[in-house]
Amino acid sequence: MNHPGTEPSATSASSLPRISRRQALIGLAALLAQAGFWSNPLSAAMQAPASVPATGVVPATMLFYTLSQTITGHRDLSTATAARMEQAMRSNMPGFAERLPQLGALLVTGQEAKALLAAATAADAGLRELALAIVAAWYTGTVAGNAAQGTKSIVVAYAEALMYRTVADGQVVPTYCNYGPLWWLKAPPAVRVSAPVAPKPVPAPATTGTPETKGKQAK
Repeated sequence: MNHPGTEPSATSASSLPRISRRQALIGLAALLAQAGFWSNPLSAAMQAPASVPATGVVPATMLFYTLSQTITGHRDLSTATAARMEQAMRSNMPGFAERLPQLGALLVTGQEAKALLAAATAADAGLRELALAIVAAWYTGTVAGNAAQGTKSIVVAYAEALMYRTVADGQVVPTYCNYGPLWWLKAPPAVRVSAPVAPKPVPAPATTGTPETKGKQAK
């Protein structure tokens, strides 16, 4: 036990936990990353309320997500991308908040994309415009802006854009290598011996000499 005014003993100092330089740097990086995430304005819109599991779709985007599945015909859309896309459309499309529930009221279980678009066209021209805007946003990965209204296009996704799925059998996402994005995460192909290749026949050598003139009679 140390008395007041005395220096701590070597034994008590050595018993204190030591933090290595590596642990300090890792902790600092984690704090900076967390601060950067929460400063993103889109991150607040992606967070679910306390009563909703963080892994699910927040209630505000569930309707948009279901509409996106139906109008695009793809059921495996990213919920995180849907949340960002809806937030961008709310910013860029006037009347989006009012028309979204109206378009959602036309949803029917097992409905095809053509049927939903036809119902939207019959109900209101604005609903057809909204349905097509949702399709365009998913296929291009971008929510278009309007220069007259002072809004700029917002890029929501790149590699996830649905337009790349239609040509995925013959073309990769531009700027990526031929093996596709994140190809190094996949298991390498199995090692196997190539089948022997049969040798190609060697063509006969070209003939030499002076060709005879047509119509010339032999002497």
